[in-house]
Amino acid sequence: MPKKIFESIYHDLKDKIQQGTYSYQELLPTEGELTEMYDCSRNTIRRAISELADDGYVQPMHGRGVRVIWQKENHRAQGLLEGTESFQEYAKRNGFVPSTEVISFDEITCSPGLAQRSGFAKGIKLIRVVRVRSLDGIARQVDTGYFLASAVPGLTPEYATESVYGYLEHNLGMHILTSRRRITVQLATDLDRQNMDLGPYNCVAVAESQSYNSKGVMFEYTQVHHHPDTFSFISVSRR
Repeated sequence: MPKKIFESIYHDLKDKIQQGTYSYQELLPTEGELTEMYDCSRNTIRRAISELADDGYVQPMHGRGVRVIWQKENHRAQGLLEGTESFQEYAKRNGFVPSTEVISFDEITCSPGLAQRSGFAKGIKLIRVVRVRSLDGIARQVDTGYFLASAVPGLTPEYATESVYGYLEHNLGMHILTSRRRITVQLATDLDRQNMDLGPYNCVAVAESQSYNSKGVMFEYTQVHHHPDTFSFISVSRR
C-alpha cells in the first residue's frame, strides 16, 4: 500500500482526536465509512488504525469498533517515550504556541568528559546550540544540543531558532531514524534558574537523548531540562 496514503489518514485522524472531533470514549466511524471518507482500501485504513493504537490514541475492539482512549491533560504537555519529534511538533500536538530563543551557538571540540557522557568521539568537531523553549510565551525548557559538525553543514542560529530537525530533513534530506533516551531528576543549574521561573522547585527533569540517522550515525546528543510544572511523558504498553 502507498505509505503516504496511510500516513496522511493517520495524521488526519490523530488531529481530529486531539481537536475533539472524536472525543474520549467515542467510537470512530466504521471501517467501511472510513474507506469511503478517504477513498482508499480497507488495508490502508487498518494500517492507519494500527498506528493510532500503537501510539495510544485508540483501542480496536473485535466486533465492536474502534474506541478513542486518548485524553488531553489540561496542565501539562505530554511528551512521548517512543519515537522522535521536534519541539514544534511536540507543542502542536499539545495545543501550545511554541517559541525558541537561541542563547548560544558555537563550534567546539568534544572534550573527554563530554565524550564519556554523550557517546561522541573525543576530539571530534561539534556544533553546540543552547536554546530556551517556551510554550504560550512561558519558558519551559532549556535545551543544550550537540550536533556532529560534519552531519549538519550549513546549520545556523536562524535554522536552530526555527527547527533543527526541519533543516536536517527538508534542507539536507536526512532521515532521522532512532533516538535513545534517558530521563532523570537533577538539581536545577544556574542556567535553568536564569531562564525559567522555577518558583518553589529546586530541581528539573532532564531528558538526555542520542539520535541516529538512517546510516546509523549518531548526529546529536541533547540534554533538555524541563520545568516540573509541564513535564509529563506518556508510554503505551500492551499485554
